[in-house]
Amino acid sequence: MQNRPLSRDFYSFAIFFVASYLVASLIQAVISLLLGSRFITFQSFHSWLAVLQSVFAISSFALLKYYWSKGYKVVFATALVSTLVLFVQMTMIYFLLMHRDLKSFYMNLTVAGLVLNVLYGTSLVFSNAGQRPWLKRGGWLAILTGIPLCVIALWSIRSQDIELRLLLDKTYRVIAFFGILVPVTFLLDLLMESKSLNNERERKPVILREALKVAAIISILFFGMSFVGESYRSGTGRAYVPSMQVLKQTAEFGPRHYVDHKGDTLRYRLVPPVAYDSTKKYPLVVCLHHGGAHGKDNVRQLSADPAPFLLSDSIRWRYPAFILIPHCPEGAGFGGISEFPDIDTLVFETITTLEKEYSIDTTRRYVMGISGGGYGSWHFISTRPDMFAAAIPICGAGNPELANRLTKKPIWAFHGAKDPLVSVDATRDMIHAIEKAGGKPKYTEFGNSGHDIWRYVQAEPGLMTWLFAQKQ
Repeated sequence: MQNRPLSRDFYSFAIFFVASYLVASLIQAVISLLLGSRFITFQSFHSWLAVLQSVFAISSFALLKYYWSKGYKVVFATALVSTLVLFVQMTMIYFLLMHRDLKSFYMNLTVAGLVLNVLYGTSLVFSNAGQRPWLKRGGWLAILTGIPLCVIALWSIRSQDIELRLLLDKTYRVIAFFGILVPVTFLLDLLMESKSLNNERERKPVILREALKVAAIISILFFGMSFVGESYRSGTGRAYVPSMQVLKQTAEFGPRHYVDHKGDTLRYRLVPPVAYDSTKKYPLVVCLHHGGAHGKDNVRQLSADPAPFLLSDSIRWRYPAFILIPHCPEGAGFGGISEFPDIDTLVFETITTLEKEYSIDTTRRYVMGISGGGYGSWHFISTRPDMFAAAIPICGAGNPELANRLTKKPIWAFHGAKDPLVSVDATRDMIHAIEKAGGKPKYTEFGNSGHDIWRYVQAEPGLMTWLFAQKQ
């Protein structure tokens, strides 16, 4: 491979886009460090991801051209493969929310990308590119961050321990944050190379290069500000502050917990019927919160839909019932999402325990939930049709293969036709599968709505009357 000197204008272009990618990566890394993976549910994220991916592609192209011109054959090859895999990985993020079955493939691709990145770093250190001090330092940084990230990713994939996975996730995010130092070394190397040039600038400006620079600046500023703003509004880095109403409810309905034989704990709140009479039997409503309320404080779930609706005075007086509100920890789910350990058994065992303590009508157990709780609602009624008399899953997803268990189960499902987080096809497929098996589920679809449909669901005429009329 023959060395082909590059112009000052090319180096200016390369420096600009490596610096732009560094800025974009810093924004992404800080939000990831503070918020975890929740940012992928933001409406602004897909636009921001497109910007990040575009800047990454252009900066990678510039670096590859630089390696080629310098005759770094091994570095060029490893960088090319690593770049292609990372680009595919970034593309897959667009589909993860809509197709959760891709998560295992995505994680395997992540591990492959990390391994390739380590090989890329190794080539920078031990090939002829290692003669350049900043490239060599960048290689060492890629190795020193890539190896532990790879180990953590593999460990997390194989572990079902919720606490361990949370610790691994936090450790991964911290190490990944320091990984942004790698493009810093590339930037410094390009600056050093640019200063050593003796050739002149190109006489005619390359319009495409300048247009790309302007587009990058505008996109990072506009979409970056939007992404940062939504992250801040979602509570990034800020502690949850319960409302006065929630504080009142926490005092009235004290924290409870159930511990199984393995030592696993379920934190929950139990709201009794108004004017509870132990000589009477009461229904039980299991209320499953959405993904934004995960935690351990055993408080946040009270402010997450559909809990505020169920805890309102009008509903409690009109429909006397026990309301069980479990609190799902970070890194886990109520069930139905393959990549998360589920706490369904803990909830089922808690119900059995409560029925020994309170006068609960075992023929009138209901489950309802939204988003992650919608997944859980489908999962609960599908895996334990013997336990639940009816379900109201809202913008969730279930397993159509279990539809034959639900032919005689009253189900009223809801979804927004334009849901960007959980595909409406997930609910349509469940309804179709149940109908094909001989069942008659109810289904309401809001044609012009996305994921946030709870305000329409709670206003649905006859919703709670229908629910409390169901019986095993």
